Amino acid sequence: MYLAKADFDALIREDVPYFDLTSFALGIDSQAADIAYFTREDCVVCGSEEVAEVFRRLGITADSVVPSGTAVGAGAVLVSGHGGAGRLHEAWKVGQNLLDHLSGVATATRRMVDAVHAVNPELPVLTTRKMYPGTKALAVKAVMAGGALPHRLGLSETVLVFKQHLDIIGGMDELLRRLPDMKRRCCEKKIIVECETLETAEALCAAGADGIQFDKLTAPEVRAAAEALTARFPHVILLAAGGINAKNAADYAATKISGIVTTAVYTAPTVDIGVKITPRRERAGS
Repeated sequence: MYLAKADFDALIREDVPYFDLTSFALGIDSQAADIAYFTREDCVVCGSEEVAEVFRRLGITADSVVPSGTAVGAGAVLVSGHGGAGRLHEAWKVGQNLLDHLSGVATATRRMVDAVHAVNPELPVLTTRKMYPGTKALAVKAVMAGGALPHRLGLSETVLVFKQHLDIIGGMDELLRRLPDMKRRCCEKKIIVECETLETAEALCAAGADGIQFDKLTAPEVRAAAEALTARFPHVILLAAGGINAKNAADYAATKISGIVTTAVYTAPTVDIGVKITPRRERAGS
């Protein structure tokens, strides 16, 4: 996942506007020390590479980095490094925040993906763009580390028609009239429409819509609609969205849909990440 240098500077500057006053007051700035981030619970790691980059920008040497996407057990060291104690204390909370939040999202995502794949190994779990503002790149990395993919990264990426659009243009009949021209002008894009009834979905598919996103339908309702649509339109893309979480994802996975769209993973609890900073001892052979 690409983050610019300015992104890392902003992460550091948020917690270290000038310098670490406590380390300075204690006179430990230049004392050689080691730092290790470890997990107190089983998790899927995410954010370790970003912590290593924070280290680099603060002049800290990274000794070990567990790659994002790795499943580890409680007690595992995720990132370790060494440098001046003042620098390690500057990196401390920045790195911990990255690891505990991103690993929390990655772990929750993996659990949902596992639940879905236990029913249908081929069904993708897709995540919305309803993450906390300003965190998109890191949130996307976390869900990918957990085995999901972003559903839609921004308004410029796909054609997805919502009720709000229909209210502006005059309703579903007007959309049906415009669909052929939309397909001509956006010839490289799929056109997906959100709807809530089988009747509307059938009319859209007959008019040339490439896909339907069912919103807030129950799993049995999605099952019935998907069976009817795939019988008439075998190539249509069918998505289920709205209120899908780890508890009910398996129910939706048992239907004939193309993908599950969820927001739930972004509100996952953080992973309990601990940090040890200790005086550095001479290594053998050093």
